[in-house]
Amino acid sequence: MKRRLGLSLVLAVVLLLAVPLATMAANPTVAITVTAEVVAITNTQATWGIGTVALDAVVYFSATGSQDDDYSQIENTGSVAVDVEIQGENIEGGDYDWTLATAAGSETYSLYANDDDTPTVYDIEVKSSTYTDLATSFAVDDTKTWSMKFTTPSAFNAADDGAQKSATITLVASASA
Repeated sequence: MKRRLGLSLVLAVVLLLAVPLATMAANPTVAITVTAEVVAITNTQATWGIGTVALDAVVYFSATGSQDDDYSQIENTGSVAVDVEIQGENIEGGDYDWTLATAAGSETYSLYANDDDTPTVYDIEVKSSTYTDLATSFAVDDTKTWSMKFTTPSAFNAADDGAQKSATITLVASASA
């Protein structure tokens, strides 16, 4: 009788252990999908050779020289919506540099941008001290055309040597909030 009781007890323990082991064999899983936040843009036009300019001249960043010809195209090549900002700088070269200002004046020039939302309205002031919004909440894989309007100084220093001058315009993208 002891043997039967012992065997029955062992069999009962084995059966009790087998139930949880069988239940644990079907392990549930969780699939994880993730995308890295990548902020990236491209711009089709990397240079603007204006050439020789006269006083109070207005020059457009365009293929035709026309104010309604948005010349460059930004594309959001990242993985998140972005805000794109623009900043300019003073133009340097020769004996006298030109300062970037709200309006052209003596030894100062102005630079305004537009985007495809307002192709003939240059209302985005390009500043040298701060960045200005060019595009906001710019979706992934979206493109936006844009251009600039350059107004030359109203007066040059009489001693200016007429040498070539240059500046850089910078576009910066950041993830949209």
